[in-house]
This record gives sequence, C-alpha cells and structure tokens, in this order.
Amino acid sequence: METGNRIDVAAVIDGAKFSAFQWRVFILLFIVIIFDGYDTQAIAFVAPAISAQWKLPAAAFGPIFSAGLAGTVLGAISFGMLADRIGRRWLVIMSVVMFGCLTWVCSLADSYTELLVYRLLAGIGLGGALVNFLALASEYAPERLRNTVVTMSMWGFPLGAVIGGLFAGPMIEHYGWKSIFYLGALLPLLCVPVLIGLMPESVRYLALSPRHRAKIAIVLSKIDPQRGFRPDDTYFVAEPSTRRGSVIALFRNGFGWPTVLLWFTLFASLVMTYCLINWIPSLLRQVGMPIRQAVLGTVMINFAAIIGSLVVVRFAKRRTLTRLAGAYVIGAAAVAGIGLVGNQWLPIMTCIFFAGFFVIGAQLAVTAYITGYYPTTIRGTGVGWAQGVGRFGSLIGPLAGGAVLSMSAQPSQMFLYCAIPPLAAALALLALARLTARRSMPMQVTLRASPPPQ
Repeated sequence: METGNRIDVAAVIDGAKFSAFQWRVFILLFIVIIFDGYDTQAIAFVAPAISAQWKLPAAAFGPIFSAGLAGTVLGAISFGMLADRIGRRWLVIMSVVMFGCLTWVCSLADSYTELLVYRLLAGIGLGGALVNFLALASEYAPERLRNTVVTMSMWGFPLGAVIGGLFAGPMIEHYGWKSIFYLGALLPLLCVPVLIGLMPESVRYLALSPRHRAKIAIVLSKIDPQRGFRPDDTYFVAEPSTRRGSVIALFRNGFGWPTVLLWFTLFASLVMTYCLINWIPSLLRQVGMPIRQAVLGTVMINFAAIIGSLVVVRFAKRRTLTRLAGAYVIGAAAVAGIGLVGNQWLPIMTCIFFAGFFVIGAQLAVTAYITGYYPTTIRGTGVGWAQGVGRFGSLIGPLAGGAVLSMSAQPSQMFLYCAIPPLAAALALLALARLTARRSMPMQVTLRASPPPQ
C-alpha cells in the first residue's frame, strides 16, 4: 500500500545541486578505479624484467596478457548481471578484495603457467570492479552532468597506469619486479575498510524495491537537504520496466541493433588499446630505448587518454556519434604513425600521445554514452555485457600482437595493423548514427559539455 508522497528518485538527483555526499561517492569510486588501472597494467610493467629473468621471448607474454583480460571479460559479464539482482555496493567491495589478494599471489609465481593462471583469476576481480563502478557512477550522477562525471571518474583507470608507469622503472631496478605486485595488492586491501564504512548502495537500485524506503530517505536527504524525505514516502524511478538482469532485454524494444553496434565499437577499440598498452614497453625496448623510456610509452598513452576523453566529450556534445567516429579516424592515423616515424624518441612519443588522446579518449566517451543508455533494471547487465564483449577484444589484442612478433616482423608493422580496429570502430558508430537518424531510439542519450559540479 502506498503512503506519503510519490517521489521520483532520478528527478531528485537531477534537480539538486551536486552534493558533498555525491562527491564522496565519486572520490571513493575514483580511488577504486585508480587501483584497477594500476593492477590491470602491472603485468605490462614487469613483462620485460620477467622475460629477462626467466629467459622468455617477448612474444611469450601474449597469452599472459590475454589471460588477465579474459578474466575481466568473465568478471564484467557475471558481476554486471549479478549487480542487477543483488546491488552494486558489495560487488564493488568483493571485487577489490579479489583483485587485491590475487595481485599479491602473482608475486609468488615461479613459472609461466602459474603467472598465467593467477592473472586470469585477478582479472575476474578487475572486471567486476569496473562494471559496478560504472553503474554506481552513472546512477549517482545527475543527467546534466552524467557523461562528464562518468568520463572524469574513468580518468582513474589510465591515471593508475600513469602512476604505475612513473614508479615502475625505479621500483623494478631497486626492488625487483615483484614489488610492482606488492604495491598493487597493498593499496586496494587497505582501502577495503574505508569502502565498507563509506560506500553507499545505488539509490536508484534501492528504488526498485519498496523494502528500502528508509534507506532511500536517508540517502536523498544527503543529496538534497532542503527537502524532507520520509520512510513512508513511495520512491520510484521513471524508466522502462524490464526484467532485472535480463540479457534478452538488451535486444528488445529497439535496443537490439544499437546494442550490437556499441558492443562492436568497444570490441574494436579495445583490440587496439590493449595491444598497444601491453606491447609498447617491449616494442620500444626492441628499438633500443632503455627500460625507463620504454615504460614511459605506456605512461604517455594513458596520460593522453585522460586529456583526450574530456576534450572528445565536449567536442561531441552535438552530433555525438559522428564526431566520436571522427576521433577514431584521427586516432587511427596517429597509431599508424608510430610505426612510420622511425626510432626517434620525440616523434614516437608524439604519435603515442595522439593515439591515446583520440582513440582512448573516444573509447571512454563511448563508455559514458553506454552507461546512460540502459534503464536501471538492466544497466549493470548492459554495461557488463558491453564491457565483457569489449574486453574480449582486449584479450585478442595482445595475442594478435604476439602473433605478429612471432612471425619475426618488424615492430613497426604491428602499429600499422593496430590502425585497423579504430577505423572499424568509426564505421560502427557511423552505422549507429545513421540508424538513430532513421528511427526514434528508445532512449536518446547525448554527451553534454557541462559546467563543473556545483
């Protein structure tokens, strides 16, 4: 029986000023995604050192890179669907515990097979943390700021790789490659008690059940203290009603072709991204750069992604899909350029910068687009499957790079091949743009250039 007022939770979030409570949520999520980015990239930092110690060819690390990424596919899909059934909060915490512990276990590996298995298991936690981070960030952000906030929150992922890259060279030289994994385990595990004490459940998710009225009233009172919210009010979210966690719902009511095209976009984008970020240190070593400069290649591409994502989001506030496609085309040219400029440090780093700026910048913008596309009942599933399919591309990328190297090809040839996937992503976005122009979408989602949160 309904009592009190009927209150649209989404309308409250959209109408209120950006509160200190929401800042707290995003800061916690930002910290989590920094750790996720660091631990995801950790294997690329240590690969040259392990290769030298274990006397392995560089191409042998392709399966190890892909094992961790295969784990993120499993984690994104399974934890995303589970989140629509049991909520986001505890899955974020459980994922952090999982990838923190298993990153430490990676330091115990004494053989190629052990390291491969441990990276696979750690990847499950990394993927689960990412998809629930995206759902929580989207559901606590007002619509006017959602894409900007989600994109800025995702800066933590490349920032984690940047921080790791800056310290990886000196740490490996002074303390050995295992120190990279020690740090990647310690920081997330120290964060767990903070998450348990301060991380809230998604208020939009809580609104799907009448059992959580008291919790919702408390959360909304923190978001908008000027209004009175009571446990006897009726809370809801005005969205299409679908079965929670239903994969089939991703292909009904007009979602089908857009879902496929968005999946393909992330898949193609991540093929290139993870081929580059995993192989750049080893490839730069092969052209004669010392390990400190080689690792800085990964730092550069991730740093450029941080800047590029905000610029691309703002540039794509109108004609979103076609402009994102254009960013991918420019990025493809920059990727090809890495293999064409020779072995001089400055030209190589310049091309790496523009590759990260346009390709990964557009990729983060597409991810933000997806988080706002699906309703709350299937948001975790939609984001999880998009990330899962995309991460399958990230699994293929390092393997493809290893295959190119195993054929004794020049390192420059790999960069020419890496220019193909972003061109494919651009074509998928252009097809989606044409589709949206021909018929009305079930939910129109646009990227907005927003002022800073108030």
